[in-house]
Amino acid sequence: MFKKSFYFLFFFLLIGCEEKNNLTVKEAIKYLNDDDVLFLDVRTQNEFNYDGSIKNALLIPVNQLEKKLTILEYYKNKKIIVYCKTGSRSKLAAAFLKKNNFKAFTIEGGFVAWKKHPMLD
Repeated sequence: MFKKSFYFLFFFLLIGCEEKNNLTVKEAIKYLNDDDVLFLDVRTQNEFNYDGSIKNALLIPVNQLEKKLTILEYYKNKKIIVYCKTGSRSKLAAAFLKKNNFKAFTIEGGFVAWKKHPMLD
């Protein structure tokens, strides 16, 4: 019994110590005019053009991120908020950026959640 309790406690401590990687739309909105933050759109060019985008976002589709990593070197000391349509591609992109020593976060629910947020009406 003690051993099982110890493992549960250890597991929850690990989760509590883990850095928060996701931002809610409400949290992300606070960074819209922050010069130390880059919004990175990893959707396709068509999605970016036809569905809209976040103000001043840089578009680098997720499948081009590795070969265009040097473009992001300028933002190495900034927070990068990565988003896609629903959050799947942005999680992959943020993990890749973190492996390359960037401070990357994602928006929960992606651009779909962003467009639905009442503060943006």
